[in-house]
Amino acid sequence: MRTKWIRTALAVVALLSAACRTPHRSVAADVDPLGWSGAAELTVPNSDTLARCDLSFFLRFDLRFKDDTLTLHVEVRTPDSLLFAEPFLFCATHARHPAAVFHESAAVYRRRAVFGRSGDYRFSVTPARRVVGVEAVGLYVETK
Repeated sequence: MRTKWIRTALAVVALLSAACRTPHRSVAADVDPLGWSGAAELTVPNSDTLARCDLSFFLRFDLRFKDDTLTLHVEVRTPDSLLFAEPFLFCATHARHPAAVFHESAAVYRRRAVFGRSGDYRFSVTPARRVVGVEAVGLYVETK
Protein backbone atom coordinates (compact mmCIF):
# COMPACT_ATOMS: atom_id res chain seq x y z
CA MET A 1 0.00 0.00 0.00
CA ARG A 2 2.81 2.40 0.91
CA THR A 3 4.63 1.67 -2.39
CA LYS A 4 1.50 2.48 -4.37
CA TRP A 5 1.16 5.82 -2.55
CA ILE A 6 4.83 6.68 -3.24
CA ARG A 7 4.43 5.85 -6.95
CA THR A 8 1.32 8.01 -7.15
CA ALA A 9 3.08 10.91 -5.42
CA LEU A 10 6.08 10.62 -7.77
CA ALA A 11 3.77 10.54 -10.80
CA VAL A 12 2.00 13.69 -9.61
CA VAL A 13 5.32 15.47 -9.02
CA ALA A 14 6.54 14.44 -12.49
CA LEU A 15 3.37 15.73 -14.13
CA LEU A 16 3.53 19.03 -12.25
CA SER A 17 7.18 19.60 -13.11
CA ALA A 18 6.50 18.80 -16.77
CA ALA A 19 3.59 21.24 -16.77
CA CYS A 20 5.87 24.00 -15.46
CA ARG A 21 8.10 23.68 -18.50
CA THR A 22 6.58 25.71 -21.25
CA PRO A 23 8.06 26.95 -24.51
CA HIS A 24 6.29 30.29 -23.94
CA ARG A 25 7.74 33.04 -21.76
CA SER A 26 6.98 36.70 -21.50
CA VAL A 27 8.38 39.75 -19.77
CA ALA A 28 6.65 43.11 -19.48
CA ALA A 29 7.09 46.56 -18.04
CA ASP A 30 4.44 49.07 -17.05
CA VAL A 31 4.60 52.45 -18.74
CA ASP A 32 2.76 55.71 -18.10
CA PRO A 33 -0.63 55.54 -19.89
CA LEU A 34 -0.93 59.34 -19.67
CA GLY A 35 2.17 59.75 -21.82
CA TRP A 36 4.77 57.05 -22.49
CA SER A 37 7.98 58.57 -23.79
CA GLY A 38 10.83 57.00 -21.81
CA ALA A 39 12.62 53.69 -22.14
CA ALA A 40 10.97 50.53 -20.84
CA GLU A 41 13.46 47.88 -19.73
CA LEU A 42 12.75 44.19 -20.37
CA THR A 43 15.15 41.49 -19.12
CA VAL A 44 15.12 38.00 -20.63
CA PRO A 45 17.21 35.46 -18.69
CA ASN A 46 18.75 32.80 -20.91
CA SER A 47 20.41 29.47 -20.20
CA ASP A 48 19.82 27.67 -23.54
CA THR A 49 22.34 28.81 -26.15
CA LEU A 50 21.12 26.47 -28.90
CA ALA A 51 17.34 26.78 -28.99
CA ARG A 52 15.65 28.87 -31.65
CA CYS A 53 12.82 31.13 -30.60
CA ASP A 54 10.33 33.60 -32.01
CA LEU A 55 10.26 37.03 -30.38
CA SER A 56 7.18 39.27 -30.48
CA PHE A 57 6.64 42.62 -28.83
CA PHE A 58 3.24 43.30 -27.35
CA LEU A 59 1.46 46.41 -26.15
CA ARG A 60 -1.36 46.49 -23.62
CA PHE A 61 -3.44 49.63 -24.09
CA ASP A 62 -6.70 51.33 -23.25
CA LEU A 63 -9.26 53.09 -25.44
CA ARG A 64 -7.14 56.26 -25.69
CA PHE A 65 -4.58 54.50 -27.90
CA LYS A 66 -5.87 54.92 -31.46
CA ASP A 67 -2.72 54.46 -33.57
CA ASP A 68 -2.34 51.71 -36.15
CA THR A 69 1.45 51.93 -36.19
CA LEU A 70 4.06 53.00 -33.71
CA THR A 71 7.81 53.27 -34.25
CA LEU A 72 9.77 51.81 -31.35
CA HIS A 73 13.51 52.23 -30.81
CA VAL A 74 14.81 48.86 -29.63
CA GLU A 75 18.21 48.36 -28.00
CA VAL A 76 19.37 44.87 -27.10
CA ARG A 77 22.30 44.41 -24.73
CA THR A 78 23.74 40.89 -24.59
CA PRO A 79 25.25 39.27 -21.47
CA ASP A 80 28.74 40.07 -22.79
CA SER A 81 27.77 43.79 -23.14
CA LEU A 82 27.38 43.93 -26.93
CA LEU A 83 24.76 46.45 -28.02
CA PHE A 84 22.42 46.28 -31.02
CA ALA A 85 19.97 49.10 -31.76
CA GLU A 86 17.34 49.55 -34.45
CA PRO A 87 13.93 51.08 -35.10
CA PHE A 88 10.97 48.68 -35.17
CA LEU A 89 7.61 49.50 -36.73
CA PHE A 90 4.92 48.06 -34.46
CA CYS A 91 1.65 47.47 -36.35
CA ALA A 92 -1.21 47.43 -33.84
CA THR A 93 -4.50 45.64 -34.27
CA HIS A 94 -7.59 47.01 -32.56
CA ALA A 95 -10.08 44.25 -31.85
CA ARG A 96 -13.48 44.98 -30.36
CA HIS A 97 -13.69 43.91 -26.71
CA PRO A 98 -16.01 44.63 -23.84
CA ALA A 99 -14.78 47.61 -21.82
CA ALA A 100 -13.57 45.43 -18.94
CA VAL A 101 -11.24 43.37 -21.16
CA PHE A 102 -7.66 44.57 -21.72
CA HIS A 103 -6.72 45.49 -25.26
CA GLU A 104 -3.51 43.88 -26.40
CA SER A 105 -1.70 43.69 -29.70
CA ALA A 106 1.43 41.73 -30.64
CA ALA A 107 3.86 42.10 -33.53
CA VAL A 108 6.60 39.67 -34.56
CA TYR A 109 10.08 41.10 -33.95
CA ARG A 110 12.33 38.13 -34.84
CA ARG A 111 11.74 34.57 -35.98
CA ARG A 112 14.10 31.69 -35.18
CA ALA A 113 16.42 33.86 -33.12
CA VAL A 114 19.14 32.25 -31.01
CA PHE A 115 20.36 33.71 -27.72
CA GLY A 116 24.00 32.68 -28.15
CA ARG A 117 25.19 33.48 -24.62
CA SER A 118 24.02 32.45 -21.18
CA GLY A 119 22.85 35.28 -18.99
CA ASP A 120 20.48 38.23 -19.14
CA TYR A 121 19.51 39.87 -22.41
CA ARG A 122 18.28 43.41 -21.78
CA PHE A 123 15.81 44.99 -24.18
CA SER A 124 15.24 48.73 -23.95
CA VAL A 125 12.09 49.84 -25.80
CA THR A 126 11.39 53.53 -26.38
CA PRO A 127 8.63 55.03 -28.53
CA ALA A 128 9.76 57.48 -31.22
CA ARG A 129 7.21 59.99 -29.90
CA ARG A 130 5.08 60.45 -26.80
CA VAL A 131 2.18 57.97 -26.79
CA VAL A 132 -1.06 58.18 -24.81
CA GLY A 133 -3.03 55.09 -23.78
CA VAL A 134 -0.30 52.43 -23.69
CA GLU A 135 -0.23 50.77 -20.26
CA ALA A 136 2.49 48.15 -20.73
CA VAL A 137 5.04 46.92 -23.25
CA GLY A 138 6.41 43.40 -23.28
CA LEU A 139 8.14 40.64 -25.15
CA TYR A 140 6.87 37.13 -25.87
CA VAL A 141 9.58 34.49 -26.25
CA GLU A 142 8.40 31.24 -27.85
CA THR A 143 10.97 28.44 -28.05
CA LYS A 144 10.71 26.31 -31.19
